[in-house]
Amino acid sequence: MQKREVLFDMGKLQKQAMYLTIGLMFAASFIYLAIYGLEFRISLFGLLLFFLLVVLGIILHELLHGFGFIVFGKAKLRQIKYGISWKDGAAYAHCMIPIKVSAYRVALLLPVILTGLIPLVISFIIGNGVLLTVSVILTAGGIGDWLIFRSLRKYKASQFVKDHPTKVGYFIYTDTADEGGKTT
Repeated sequence: MQKREVLFDMGKLQKQAMYLTIGLMFAASFIYLAIYGLEFRISLFGLLLFFLLVVLGIILHELLHGFGFIVFGKAKLRQIKYGISWKDGAAYAHCMIPIKVSAYRVALLLPVILTGLIPLVISFIIGNGVLLTVSVILTAGGIGDWLIFRSLRKYKASQFVKDHPTKVGYFIYTDTADEGGKTT
């Protein structure tokens, strides 16, 4: 079994995330405007609600990563570390033990789906612009998770992966004959 480091350039990730975020923002706004038209109201309560929902969404996003590591990756609560990287401007949940790639994939996408995509769909259904904006921001905040998820496609679900403790990336555990096995 070999351990190989896979790192991501935070600048490149942020640049890709910016392009995807702009695309998501335009697509979501187009759909919303096509359904509800342009009606724009700003209130102090609306702004406070917006900021509160974003902060709570970011916290929930990281807690959901931890939940995924624990439930699907069989990690213990003490094996999950939460924090904020002020240098990268990102909150994080770090699993300190290797878990199966299949569990890691779920842990990566769980928060994006639950705090971003589902609220985005709900915002279209109920016509709530605050929820639309918050969900676009939270979905955009998970684009890095999506890009990391995509990088795992070349590995088998049964292989093991471990969060990198200090950098944006992970360690993948492979058999020498199974370096980039097909995803299952």
